[in-house]
Amino acid sequence: MSGQYVHNHGIYGLVEAQVEKGLLPDELSSYFQVFKGNDYRTGIVGHVHVEPKWIEPYCDQFPNMNWPDNPYNAYLKGKGLLDKRDDEAHASKSQHLDGYPSELSSEDSYEGYCYQSFCELLAERSDGEPFFYKLDPLHPHENYIPVQRFWDIYEGVELQLPPSADEDLSDKSPHQQWMIERQRTSEAPWLLEPKTYEAVRLRKLRGYYGCISQVDYLVGLVVDKLKEIGELDNTIIIYTADHGEFALEHGFMEKVPGISDDAVTRVPYIWNWPGGDFTANTVEELVESIDTFPTLCQLAGIQPLDTMDGKDLSGMLHGQVEPLRDFVVTEFPLSRVIRTKQWKLVHRPRGMFAEKEDAGELYNLAEDRWEMNNLYDDPEYREIREELRRRYFDWLLLTTRYYNFHPMAELGADGKITTEAVQQRVQDGRVNYL
Repeated sequence: MSGQYVHNHGIYGLVEAQVEKGLLPDELSSYFQVFKGNDYRTGIVGHVHVEPKWIEPYCDQFPNMNWPDNPYNAYLKGKGLLDKRDDEAHASKSQHLDGYPSELSSEDSYEGYCYQSFCELLAERSDGEPFFYKLDPLHPHENYIPVQRFWDIYEGVELQLPPSADEDLSDKSPHQQWMIERQRTSEAPWLLEPKTYEAVRLRKLRGYYGCISQVDYLVGLVVDKLKEIGELDNTIIIYTADHGEFALEHGFMEKVPGISDDAVTRVPYIWNWPGGDFTANTVEELVESIDTFPTLCQLAGIQPLDTMDGKDLSGMLHGQVEPLRDFVVTEFPLSRVIRTKQWKLVHRPRGMFAEKEDAGELYNLAEDRWEMNNLYDDPEYREIREELRRRYFDWLLLTTRYYNFHPMAELGADGKITTEAVQQRVQDGRVNYL
């Protein structure tokens, strides 16, 4: 939402529990702020995982469904269905127990309520008023409890498991080994029969696919609504996610422990925009989630902010397919991942685990797309491993926004030195203090 790398804005986790601490600086802009400032009607509905006071002042509609007193609860309560709520925050049974059909209808589901909220915002806008809206349905995140019609789609379907579903994880990091051992030997009270790991994982996978279909249906409703009001050919639609999900890669379900895995960090990124080619064109280049903000600004004719670290992808949408990056990065406080088209390196600090001093990972994705052969400790690949690590730390120095350094440089709108100014210092040879 800010267009910034995590190492620049500093928020690495969920912030609902810390909302009163004011974690985000006032100078950090969001795309809601920018589009509201350009006379768009704005709104967000659903699974809002950011500090509300950062974006709520710039939203005409803000039904945050993560809070106990949220309007979705009131909606279900009014229909006598509150005890049927099936999403992560309010399910009556643990989200990790099983996959099974919901007792709610499509209309009353989380996705159904998101669609109703979207329609309300459209109805409230004045003639010709542009809108910027973020639909944040929970699914296909756990719970894996789709409504009956989408659960039934996969009745009798033989679900194909990935090649790594029963992989030996002895070359993975200790925390991945802990997690798979706990999942495979869990004594949790499974809800349905048979109550075995093998059976439960298939039910959860079925529920996961059902939830994907449920979200696909929501997108179809949105497209139909835009057609109905004559706005489809005037609206940019982006279908993406904050993270992916394990669908039994390495035996895991849900996203934990997947900060380093493509299954979790490689997300859908489907664009439909006015003037574009609506056939199924795929761009095989590396992009990042933070590219969304500057690209939307470019397409909407809005001046991008100098606080953005993302890149404008609009050229790709018009057929100019040239690489913008040689690699992409995933950041977590205790790990960093650098991924090229061929290689992926996971760097963790030494001493993080008692069982293994240096628990890194290295994969040749050209030959090992399922990430089953960890080459990190193989002497043959030491040079590749260290070159990737060096490339990451060079990147980190040149993409960090600093509050000051000497000699002083021009500040961006967030009160920090722009990354362009940092890089220019190096190019100009002004490195005596740096």
